[in-house]
Amino acid sequence: MTLQNNTLPSILLLAMLTACSPSDETATSNADKTTPVNNDSVAAEQTDHFPYVFDQIGENSWVMHGPRELPNPENKGFMNNPGIIKTSVGLVIIDPGSTVHVGENVLKKIKSISDLPIVAIFNTHVHGDHWLANQAIKAAYPNVKIYGHQNMLDEIAEGAGEEWLTLMDNMTDGASKGTTVVAPDNAVNSDDVIKIGETQFKTHHYGVAHTNTDIMIEVVEESIVFLGDNVLAKRVPRMTDGNFQGSIASINSILETNAKHYVPGHGPTSDSSMVKDYLNYLALIYKAAQQAFEDDLDSSDVLAITKQTTTAYKDWYGYDDLLGSQGAQAYNEVEEAEF
Repeated sequence: MTLQNNTLPSILLLAMLTACSPSDETATSNADKTTPVNNDSVAAEQTDHFPYVFDQIGENSWVMHGPRELPNPENKGFMNNPGIIKTSVGLVIIDPGSTVHVGENVLKKIKSISDLPIVAIFNTHVHGDHWLANQAIKAAYPNVKIYGHQNMLDEIAEGAGEEWLTLMDNMTDGASKGTTVVAPDNAVNSDDVIKIGETQFKTHHYGVAHTNTDIMIEVVEESIVFLGDNVLAKRVPRMTDGNFQGSIASINSILETNAKHYVPGHGPTSDSSMVKDYLNYLALIYKAAQQAFEDDLDSSDVLAITKQTTTAYKDWYGYDDLLGSQGAQAYNEVEEAEF
């Protein structure tokens, strides 16, 4: 897709897309809902077609599985997997989506499940397709707490949110109009436990993986882990903000939770087999890069190896477009590790 009004930040952000210690804090109920975000004509059109629904995956947990393609005028920017958890004091949202209008539609679908107030949001990382819908939630529930890693807060303060607004506007042909940056206001780090009502949310951060802003959220009582874009299902990742070694290490670490359900940033929720399948893909790319380096080949030669070793993944979204660049990136990582 050709971006309108292309700028260098937009090009770089397109390459990114696929894709601090509060503890034992008990959330309190929020005030009554305020007036929702003022809908203009663009927002009104968005409500006409939002076919996505929440699938129940645990006793008190649901996930809305978004489409696999990149943000575009047809999906109006929606592509991720928002999650909701019902606690004794209200609802918690994980990654509400990409625009204020997506957030408003997500809120409407939540009403079909529960009328409880939304008391907290967790944002898994800095990529705006996951969190720009914070605006809609904050407008409806002004006292909502929004959690994210400190690195995410820092990057947004340095302008990452505004860059994502521009990118979304370009990719959706203006369907994101009216969206503004509403960043997390509570920083978390690895192994923090946020207690909301009787439900524990444990955050996991292992350094640079998909990005350096990642958290994975373990909902202890539900035996669910929200992985963010550290793991995708049936979709090849974009790795330009992260690295292979960090991603592989992070995934191996999160598998130690032995959760019953794992929710990827994009693609269907499943058990640990889905996580291991994605892990194997990353490992095959990195192994091919190591082989090419040891055989004194160039980074461009990695592709010939991965075309043979990753055929099981050829139907994954983005495979043909990204296989070559991923091999080159992995080769550079192997080379850097040697020197």
